[in-house]
Amino acid sequence: MHEHPGTWINAIVHLEPESLRHILDANSITALMVLLCVVIFVRVGTRNLRLRPTSGGQIFWEWAYESFVGFCEDVIGPGGAKYAPFLGTLFIYITALNLLGVVPGFLSPTASLNMTFALSLTTIVYVQYCGFKSQGIRYLMHFVGEPKALFLLNIPIHVIGELARPLSLAVRLFGNIFGEDVIIAQLLLMAAAIYAKIYIPIPLHFPMVLFHIFVSFVQALVFMMLSAAYIAGATAGHGDDHGDAHGHEHSPEAA
Repeated sequence: MHEHPGTWINAIVHLEPESLRHILDANSITALMVLLCVVIFVRVGTRNLRLRPTSGGQIFWEWAYESFVGFCEDVIGPGGAKYAPFLGTLFIYITALNLLGVVPGFLSPTASLNMTFALSLTTIVYVQYCGFKSQGIRYLMHFVGEPKALFLLNIPIHVIGELARPLSLAVRLFGNIFGEDVIIAQLLLMAAAIYAKIYIPIPLHFPMVLFHIFVSFVQALVFMMLSAAYIAGATAGHGDDHGDAHGHEHSPEAA
């Protein structure tokens, strides 16, 4: 799907073999470049780690990690800290993808429905993995629901609910970022038209650029919060730490 054809990355796409263009389009290449930049940024900030941090990079990333851990424990509960690497990575990556839209000559990859679906499907697969890892085969029982006598009605309802989650995540993120990009583009066109008439540059798009930066963080936060809520529902408070605590309480040694 090509919602936004105009970007500097199109110059790279034209250099690709014809057979690769439907796989590595402008959005895919941009997303890979953002991923590489994030990895380099994290790597530079976390090399030469010291017990007492002296570099700004180490201080920032330690603060970020502790913030993600605190968030996961608040939303998911005991044992939620082990999901911080996934959810933190998700937040940082989506924020970077969203913010790219304010860089001249680039477009937000998350303004493409293909990209947001890829992110949401990855998240939902991970949620299912966490559910099975936490509860084993009993995880399937959440499809039965309550009361169990109505399982024939509950199962299709819960299956539809699970299938709607990636759709909801993808469309919400795509709609917000795509809408912001379109508004900024239209305001730029209006500013150009005004300049052609009165020869005075008026940055009509500037307030929307500031709003786009704000929305970029908010939408990444919403995506991470919903993902954490899905994980909390899938694990249902049966995290390893929590499970270990219960296991210790009911173990023969504890008795």
